[in-house]
Amino acid sequence: MTAPKVLRPESCTILDGNPCAACTEDIECEKEIKELQKQIQELESRIAKLHLRRRPLRTAMNENHDRLIHRFPSEIASHIFLQCSPPSTIFDGYKMINTLYLGSVCQKWRQLAWATPDLWTSLNIGPPMERNEGLLQLIAEWLERSASLPLTITLEDRSGRFDKVDEVIELLNKHSARWHDMRLDIPAHLLERLSGSSQENMLRRLFIRDPKSGRSQLSTFTMKTKPRLTDLALAIAGISYVDIVWNNLTVASVGSMGVDNCLELIRRAPLLKILKLGAINPSSNVFPVPGPNARIVHPCIHSLDVLGIWQEAVAVEFFDSLRLPSLERFIQDLSHLSMDSLASIISDLPHCLKALKIGAETENVDQLPRLLSNLPSLEILGFWEPPPTDEFFTQLCASAQSPQYLPRLRSLEFNTEFPFPWESLPKIFTVTRWKSLKVTVDTQFDYLVDRKIAKQLLELVDEGYDLSVINKWDGIDLLHQARISYGD
Repeated sequence: MTAPKVLRPESCTILDGNPCAACTEDIECEKEIKELQKQIQELESRIAKLHLRRRPLRTAMNENHDRLIHRFPSEIASHIFLQCSPPSTIFDGYKMINTLYLGSVCQKWRQLAWATPDLWTSLNIGPPMERNEGLLQLIAEWLERSASLPLTITLEDRSGRFDKVDEVIELLNKHSARWHDMRLDIPAHLLERLSGSSQENMLRRLFIRDPKSGRSQLSTFTMKTKPRLTDLALAIAGISYVDIVWNNLTVASVGSMGVDNCLELIRRAPLLKILKLGAINPSSNVFPVPGPNARIVHPCIHSLDVLGIWQEAVAVEFFDSLRLPSLERFIQDLSHLSMDSLASIISDLPHCLKALKIGAETENVDQLPRLLSNLPSLEILGFWEPPPTDEFFTQLCASAQSPQYLPRLRSLEFNTEFPFPWESLPKIFTVTRWKSLKVTVDTQFDYLVDRKIAKQLLELVDEGYDLSVINKWDGIDLLHQARISYGD
């Protein structure tokens, strides 16, 4: 605290050459203050010395009383540290366990943690600590402690106001030869700055999302040695903004780009096995779209998720341009899709399909059961929206009377945010060969309101039928809850 400015004159001789009463008292106060300040400095010095004395004492106390870490060989202690330090926690203020916390326990813990490179291979840079004054030094030290191990890095700047992002990127570039798993949630104009070095890189997984949703200036993610990715996730304008080797890609997830980009990705990645598409837009006319007479035949894709194509024409264009003879798992949630278009998509699915989940905001959902008659290999069947009707269950169970209808089905799932026709659910178990069927309903409701319906469902469970009703948001078992609430 700054001392107030002294207003007393340098010399006061008002009283026959002597200072006045106020000046005299002020002089005494000043002397007392100086004496107290001297005492405070002496106390602070003594306190500092006591802190120095306590440090080795704390170390000795930890060694005397810690019956675990200090008693173990360092290899075992390091393994324990690895188990209790989850990945990507460098600046996660919401987690109570952090790699840095291990080093704050005692000197020996710190020495052991600092000398365990595996603890420092996962780096998450972003809020809530982006304004940390020691950020750059901490990142540099963190990277150095990881030695030569592969790095998993997340860089997040959704607001576009991270004032140290350029310096952070410069630090990351120095270790680009060790990038293995990169998650970049940053404005697209920053991509070109993550250039890396001329060394061979080990980058295998890459996630890029533009939080500005295409409003920022676009640039290309490119490294001096092209990455040979196996896993790619993109939520930017198009695949042209990543410069990679496509031949090794086996998993891809893309969104916020044109249907022509999606088809071009499939064409470029001959080993692709798992593909997820979301929020696909009309063609950007950057790449040619083959159409039904020149379909892209991809023999390796066995899992396809298509979610959130809001325009029917886009969905039709995509499926008309593609043929997937080895597809085993198909999940679709195509809004505003006509029954004719949905029927065309289902009828074109290969007979080797094992898992199908359907969601579509369309009329005539009662026609869905008959569309499944050409899928003899189906083992898992799920329905999202719209919610099934009593007629739907009637049609489904009527079709199942034939042994040739879904002969391998073992799991039936319903996922809905709307009221569910609970009274129709028992119909499923009236089909003789479906008595062992696993039936799951995921709903947004917190509990089963109707006591009578709840008791009927509980009776099915008590009779041995495999029925589950789960709250989709927090995983609560609603049947178990109903047994507690309505049990006799």
